[in-house]
Amino acid sequence: MHSTDPDRTRRLHTDLDIGLVLSDAEALRLEVRFSYESADPFAVRMDFRDGPDTVAPWLFSRDLLDAGLRVPSGEGSVRVWPPCRCHGSTTLRILLRGPGGAAVLYIPADPFEGWLAQTFEAVPAGSESSHLLWDDILAKLLRGD
Repeated sequence: MHSTDPDRTRRLHTDLDIGLVLSDAEALRLEVRFSYESADPFAVRMDFRDGPDTVAPWLFSRDLLDAGLRVPSGEGSVRVWPPCRCHGSTTLRILLRGPGGAAVLYIPADPFEGWLAQTFEAVPAGSESSHLLWDDILAKLLRGD
């Protein structure tokens, strides 16, 4: 079994102020942290920094976010739209849908895109599986985690 040395795990994060639109009448400004770890190379995690501690983090496909910076992407409960530069938009938009409703995140595209590019420098596209900690994954599966 191949396993990447955990001491070599790359961790990257960025803190951004985003807009969270819940309805036509309700919108919030929030600070979020986007995190990336080379040991979980397919995912980007988003934590709400100034919200209640009970708000669970969101996990996104790194490839979905990357594609969404250029073309509308996703299906089902998560969809991503690029900034519409022809209309002066500078935000990446992410629609989140669940059984209880929907929300749209407005993320400043330029700083997010720069940070996301760093994740691809740390783990190039196509090399993700070589960064997985296979021994840890197998142990979790066997424990039933």
